[in-house]
Amino acid sequence: MKEKICVDEYAYVEGNSDVEVDFRKVGTDKNDDYDAYDPGTDSDGANSWHSLEMKTPPNSEDELEEETESDEVFPVFREGARFGELHLEVGMKFNTKWDFKEAVREYTIQEGRCIRFNKNDRNRLRAVCKVKECGWVIFASKDRDDTCWQVKTFRDDHSCAREDKNKATNRNWVASKLVKKVRKYPNFRHCDANTFFKTKYDLSLNRNSISRALSDARNLVYGDEKAQYAMVRDYRETLLKTNPGSTVKICTIPQPNGDVIFEKMYVCLSGCKNGFKAGCRPLIGLDGAFLKTVFGGQILSAIGQDANHHIYVIAWAVVEVENTANWKWFLELLHADLGDYKTHGWCFISDMQKVHYC
Repeated sequence: MKEKICVDEYAYVEGNSDVEVDFRKVGTDKNDDYDAYDPGTDSDGANSWHSLEMKTPPNSEDELEEETESDEVFPVFREGARFGELHLEVGMKFNTKWDFKEAVREYTIQEGRCIRFNKNDRNRLRAVCKVKECGWVIFASKDRDDTCWQVKTFRDDHSCAREDKNKATNRNWVASKLVKKVRKYPNFRHCDANTFFKTKYDLSLNRNSISRALSDARNLVYGDEKAQYAMVRDYRETLLKTNPGSTVKICTIPQPNGDVIFEKMYVCLSGCKNGFKAGCRPLIGLDGAFLKTVFGGQILSAIGQDANHHIYVIAWAVVEVENTANWKWFLELLHADLGDYKTHGWCFISDMQKVHYC
């Protein structure tokens, strides 16, 4: 009892709001009414439909396998999480046992609790809270494929109070947190480090622990000072290569075993001495200062004054101690670089003892 409205050639449906249109019969002949409803009848193009419902083909075996695997996907621990945002959960995977142990250490410091590892072997690792009445526990072991470590048990419910002292904050951990600060602030002091850990980590650390960690952080940022002395000759070659005409002298003390010990070094760059001769006032200031390093020593310097009354460095030397012998050695090398003082009319400005050396 439905009226079909259609143009035979293009199967264009005319608008008629008063009549219900059966789209299953659009574009068919009058004698094909039964075939239009028969799902088994072959379609002749875009003008024939068997149903209004869109049927989705069943999933293939590969898709079913992917869905099965996706149900068993566990989170993987990622390093670099900010302090306070570290999260552990059951099923989380770790590449190695060491990664899991360090993550638990960081998490307990973040939570302000002390823990102990009561089971630690090649295949299992369990940590519990040091307070016996507290039920916090985490357990991890190797997974079925023996490819990584996975958290099997995690009861994150501390009944003990938070503490501001934790033995897990060892020297390496404290130094790792200070590296960025030392790199950004070269004059980062002990009191600054104490305030930093108190405000950001809510920790009260031992004074000696902070001092040792600061030393390790500086060695990591600036390098080991003892190892850098072995690179002094490389430093000399680099200066001579990049500043042709410069003077770099290194004196060492030979040892019976064939090694040598650094004694003193003199540096006068070609640009510095040429600039002093060309446009500075005929004044040369001499002075020495202490080096506040692990090995100590003193630095001897010769400075001038440019037309703007600014300090102009001419040459400098690193020596073990400021004495007559080292000043004579320094001034002899300076005389060789600048020439005769009397000929150029240069005047030395210094204390009476250094003037006597001159």
